[in-house]
Amino acid sequence: MRGGLKAYARSEFRYISAACHQGHYFVVDVTFDSRQPAIFQQVNVYDSLSITSRRRATAVLGRLQRFLSGFCFHGLDHNLLLLEKQDYIVQRAVFRNCPKQNNSHDCGLFAIAVIWHLLEGKEIHSSVFTQDHIGALREALYRGLSSNAEWATLENVSSFFPALLPPVRNEPSLDQDGALKYETGPEVEEPKEDEEVVAKTHPENFIHDVEDEIFERKFSEPSQVFQTVEELMVVINDYQETSGNSLAIRRSRGSSRAFACISHANCSFRVAFGPKAQQEGIILKRGNCNLRHSGAAVTAAKDGRCLKKRSKEVIKELANDVALHKHAPPTANDVLKAGVHKKKTLLSYKQSYRGVNARNESKIISDPMSFQLVGLYVEAFAQRNPGSTAFMERRSDNRIQRVFVCPSFANDVLMCVRPVISIDGAHMRSEWKGTLYLATVKSAGDDLYPVAFAIPVDGEDFQGWLWFLQYLKASAPNLIAEHFRRECSYKLFTFMSDRCKGLTTALGNVFPANYNCYCAVHIRRNVESNHGKKFASMVTALSETTSLPEKRALLTQLQQKSPGAYKYVTDINANRWMDSAWLEDEKLPPRYGFRNSNISESANNMFYDARNGNWLDAIDGILIKLPPRYKFRNSNISESANNMFYDARNGNWLDAIDGILIKMSLRITKSQSEYEGKDGVVDNILGLATKRWENCVGCRVYASGNDSETYSVYQKLGGGLEEEALLKVRLVDCVCDCGKWQAIGVPCMHGMAYSRHQMKWRLEDVLDQAVDEYYKYRTQRELYRRNFVPVWRHLLEPDMMTLLPDGAARRMPGRQKTVRLRKNSRYAHEPPTICSRCHQPGHNVRTCVRREAVKKRNAGNGAATISHSVL
Repeated sequence: MRGGLKAYARSEFRYISAACHQGHYFVVDVTFDSRQPAIFQQVNVYDSLSITSRRRATAVLGRLQRFLSGFCFHGLDHNLLLLEKQDYIVQRAVFRNCPKQNNSHDCGLFAIAVIWHLLEGKEIHSSVFTQDHIGALREALYRGLSSNAEWATLENVSSFFPALLPPVRNEPSLDQDGALKYETGPEVEEPKEDEEVVAKTHPENFIHDVEDEIFERKFSEPSQVFQTVEELMVVINDYQETSGNSLAIRRSRGSSRAFACISHANCSFRVAFGPKAQQEGIILKRGNCNLRHSGAAVTAAKDGRCLKKRSKEVIKELANDVALHKHAPPTANDVLKAGVHKKKTLLSYKQSYRGVNARNESKIISDPMSFQLVGLYVEAFAQRNPGSTAFMERRSDNRIQRVFVCPSFANDVLMCVRPVISIDGAHMRSEWKGTLYLATVKSAGDDLYPVAFAIPVDGEDFQGWLWFLQYLKASAPNLIAEHFRRECSYKLFTFMSDRCKGLTTALGNVFPANYNCYCAVHIRRNVESNHGKKFASMVTALSETTSLPEKRALLTQLQQKSPGAYKYVTDINANRWMDSAWLEDEKLPPRYGFRNSNISESANNMFYDARNGNWLDAIDGILIKLPPRYKFRNSNISESANNMFYDARNGNWLDAIDGILIKMSLRITKSQSEYEGKDGVVDNILGLATKRWENCVGCRVYASGNDSETYSVYQKLGGGLEEEALLKVRLVDCVCDCGKWQAIGVPCMHGMAYSRHQMKWRLEDVLDQAVDEYYKYRTQRELYRRNFVPVWRHLLEPDMMTLLPDGAARRMPGRQKTVRLRKNSRYAHEPPTICSRCHQPGHNVRTCVRREAVKKRNAGNGAATISHSVL
């Protein structure tokens, strides 16, 4: 078969395909030639629904690339490139505008018309033909094919499209002056624009295919390279100010950016920037650019957002009204007709289509029958995965009360991660409410790994946390394993929480021998809310410093400037949240760089959709996403993984449970292949250890004390000072006076100096013997070695017994229902408003200037003049 398809590798070919989906179409147009350095000369995609709806078109392009690499280009030089870069053709795709239908049954004719225009070499844009042309063609096809089966010739069909009609020219004749005169045929009527476009544009300002010379001048040099995205955006902003054209980012991935013009309706202007091949820097990808503008000038509509919001409510009301009076499910055409007859409003087909889809999704989310599948789902999960803890509790009246899920291998997983576990809860956002409890750990590669989760009716109170922690302890006995350090008086695992009263009390009852840390970020936010942003930054410094003099200096400064903030901070046990606690009590267990409980909040946001639906969707939604692959490079890891499980909290409970479980399974499978064949220390820890190894060159090491285990390390201070700092290192216990070694389990600069100068070790020896096993790739492979089998929920049948949770209509205690405008808490240490011109409170610089102008005008009009100006 490959031999028969080799012909496609010997010349230039063009591939065109069309497909219909749910009343819409897309056409793919690809030109390729394997003899050229750039295989694909042009990759155009015409999507009728939206230029941002690319999933199905990109799937077609991916299958085309796999077919070409596996058969047509097999054994050639380009084959390896296509195999390594699986999205090679997708990155070169340009998504262009095309005509859009106003109904759900003409998508096939629209796709065929686009192909006809492409074969005739005509440019495709949104107004090359309209719904009226397709409607006339459809009626002509019906009449013509009814009388003659061979009526549908290219000549007959082309007569319905203005762009396909050839210009009619007769023989020349002489005019009155004796000059040659050509009689042309009737002028073709210009296609009408969509009603949605006309409402937002000025048709008289329509431009046809104009070259953007300003952009060409700014990026004329082929060797122009930008080092960062920020540097690129500076030039883009300068171009927008110079040309008056506005560009919007259509694709953002790493250092790649794709821009499109939004100053003209359905403009064809497209530019793409991306990394330079095998080099550093960002360049203009000229092969993926179209520097020509077309379309009518877009004008900003007054109250655009308000109008859009009102239209959304109208469409929702119309969709519900249609569903109430129609036996079949409502369609977009039904909503269009109802809008004209009942609301006297002309909606676009796209608006109606999305409104119907939103109604269908909300109906699935709010389905109360899903609760009758929750018990069967968790029971099937426990049967398919022996050893797992998965059950559902019902009250005596059969109302669902609680669901708990912990995979069978969660207990073994705990021995492959850093021994710090974060506990937190998040409210479900669906109409059935509930709370999602999560117990999350963090691997050596900075991956969040939820080991257990639950959805009870309870809020974040003592009873709910007590129930969750008791089952967590029974499912994962390794949480109370003995610590490997001989002087540590606590169990191996440390719990991180947000100082919630119910959670703190429950942890003391269930895990009394485990160390419980407090989240420094929550403490900072409380200081910021009550005492101002200025003093909140000191809380961060207090939590991160490992120097006792620096800690005392910060507390003294805080006491002088804000006694209230000082009292609040000192009332909290410093051993629970400050890194300097290591220097005062050596019996504390290491926290491995954790200063906050935001890994659980990140996981909660990761499961956002799961919290907005029923319980079964929540459980499945969580397990789909284990383990998430978001990595962090700073201490505040919440901002880096905010949207990790965001979607799992928005569905109903059934979808949330199902989605979480499946996503966890898929992430484990992905991580298994990612860490296969790797050895040594994980990359992020390797970079930190290498930096400390290089910085320890100038240190001096001497033996100190009466034992052979303690050494003193002398380090020159910065700034050209000749003084030296003295610190003690104990290699046996992996302890240093600076506190950084025991904080994260990686030798600090002083430990590196001892290993390098005293032990004569190489860096490889230090990584192998002095770095904790939690940071090794072999531990990572053991972490992801086991997986579980998810449940196919569509095979389950309702138990016809389980009822809705009690109190579904009330709001669970916790965060506010909506975002509120709070007082100026961040600037509570300052007056509310101070003028920067006259430094007086009560007004700003703008009103200050106006006050002076009014005063001068009143003085010129006489003392009796009274100004009634509103400042």
